[in-house]
Amino acid sequence: MTGPGNPPGPATGSSPTLLPVQIVHWDGARGVIDGGGRTFPFTRSEAVGFHPAAGLSAVAELGADGSLVRLTLPGHPVRAEAPPARPFGWASVLVPVELGASGPRWQAALGRGLPQGARLTARALPEGGTLVEARWPGAHLLIRERRAEDPAGLERRLVPAAGPLPPTLWEVLPAGVLPVEERRLLGPEAGDPWSPAGSTRLLVRVLRAALDAGGTYLLLEHAGRLLLEAEEARSRLGEPDDVDSRPFGAFIDWALTPDRTRYRTLGMAVAGGDDLEIDIVHPGSEVELDSAESALLFGCHLQVRGARLLEDGEVFYVPKDVRIGPRGASASARTGYKYVVARPPAQPASDGARPRVRLVRG
Repeated sequence: MTGPGNPPGPATGSSPTLLPVQIVHWDGARGVIDGGGRTFPFTRSEAVGFHPAAGLSAVAELGADGSLVRLTLPGHPVRAEAPPARPFGWASVLVPVELGASGPRWQAALGRGLPQGARLTARALPEGGTLVEARWPGAHLLIRERRAEDPAGLERRLVPAAGPLPPTLWEVLPAGVLPVEERRLLGPEAGDPWSPAGSTRLLVRVLRAALDAGGTYLLLEHAGRLLLEAEEARSRLGEPDDVDSRPFGAFIDWALTPDRTRYRTLGMAVAGGDDLEIDIVHPGSEVELDSAESALLFGCHLQVRGARLLEDGEVFYVPKDVRIGPRGASASARTGYKYVVARPPAQPASDGARPRVRLVRG
């Protein structure tokens, strides 16, 4: 799968030739890849499921005549577990210039992402930086502007450029309680974070406005500090006012553990669901890895589209050819895999990482 919101490319035959390559040039419309001394030109239409950038590793699918058919990212990334963290914001935008304690400047930058009639104020913080508050009837939103920290702990596999990052961070906090925490506390009475007035929908609007105001990167702290370039972030976030769209893929990462024994998600708390994991029995089996990835994303999809958490012992089936996007899931296959939900035992709240919900293949 290429990921939520990114349709797969067309089928090109039963035995394609796959070649590991690196993008050595990209100007925004055309580029060049290199695979062991063989170079190929490519365009945006041949890059499936991602936005090209110089330095990215990719996989080229070649036709019978040796020509490039499509370009994709390598499947099934591997990453270490992110250390437990409780960041100020749900997500952050990196920008090149500070706005400081100027309400009009913040209104000009972010006003389009705020509800109509929102009143915006900004004040300097004693420890440095700026606190911005937007208020409207029944709700408010906070943004903290501060100097960006050492980027050593960022997950940068989708941003290969080694240059310095912008010096300023806008941390966005659309509500005081994460959507998944509200769901655990209130159950069915919890609000839908993806409703037109929901907290995650508001986050999408504000992040899009921040990116359009000059933001160059999106930082997903709850997804293990995954870093996305602005173009990739805009594509994932989609159109904020499309009420049928719930682009949870904009806020999560999914990857194997370093020993390749578990496949799991990171960041679903912001999208309104629990993070999930699946045990991997045969790490060398692409079929098992593909089906595990599909099951993880389908489980996330069930939580987001249903505005609910998965129940312990719940059974669901994942079609073999399922495709999941911001508007839902589709499949043509009549066969699939059965999964059973195994929730972790209840435990008191702590600062440590909460155990993930396991999916057990039946």
